[in-house]
Amino acid sequence: MVTAQKKKRMLIRRYMSIPALIDTLQREKLAILNPASWDDRNDRLFMQVYKSHKKAGGLYGLCAALSGETYHHWRIFAGGASGACLVLKRQRVEAYLDSHDLEPGTSIRYGEVKYLTLDNVKKLSPKDIENIPFLKRYGFKDEDEYRIVIETVSDQQNAIFIDCPHEWIDTVYLNPWLYDNQAQSLLSTLREIPGCKHLKIRRSELTDSTTWREAAERIAGKPHSPAMTLQKAGRPKAIVKPTRKYAAPKAQKSKAPKPSRRRLATRTS
Repeated sequence: MVTAQKKKRMLIRRYMSIPALIDTLQREKLAILNPASWDDRNDRLFMQVYKSHKKAGGLYGLCAALSGETYHHWRIFAGGASGACLVLKRQRVEAYLDSHDLEPGTSIRYGEVKYLTLDNVKKLSPKDIENIPFLKRYGFKDEDEYRIVIETVSDQQNAIFIDCPHEWIDTVYLNPWLYDNQAQSLLSTLREIPGCKHLKIRRSELTDSTTWREAAERIAGKPHSPAMTLQKAGRPKAIVKPTRKYAAPKAQKSKAPKPSRRRLATRTS
């Protein structure tokens, strides 16, 4: 029986803070972080075991997502209202990683994370040591994670940087909790960075969808309301008086005069 192969997804979503985004766009460098700062202690433990096994001076990992945006991604990976999402073209990133000239003692690996139930975790053995940077507990499956792992001979630092030219970027999303005017101001600031004028940058509508809002107004029978400004807020609503319809006066019908009733006098003879 031939099983259908899973289609390779071609976009990588890297969630980060807005300052990290600005730094990435400004310097065209992407930070690969020390996994000791990761939130999941299971992850940190596996990475430490792997580092010790490889006798690496430094170990770094980038965590990204292959699925579309979710509330979990924005809240956990991007830090909510202070975050952004850099959507990268996977083929460009991997071609660079494959062709990059490495220093002696440095290695780069990348791939999709595999999620294990606890029953499968119990079956892990020393022969799985090379795979553990790409293993994670099943409860995190919805993250749909993609990783880049770099080992170095040099001592551990907070981060190591790889190239990230603007040509690799598919879209930049700003977090959905920004107000429209904040998003527009930030968008204008990002476009002023050299090489970013024509980048596709937009605010995520995950929690404030225009389509959803228009549907609500349509269901309620209300017209679409534009964004409120301070100037508009101080203006009283115009009172529209109902217009009276002019009706032509009805022509009066002429009444025929009633015959006068005269009492006839009776003559007496």
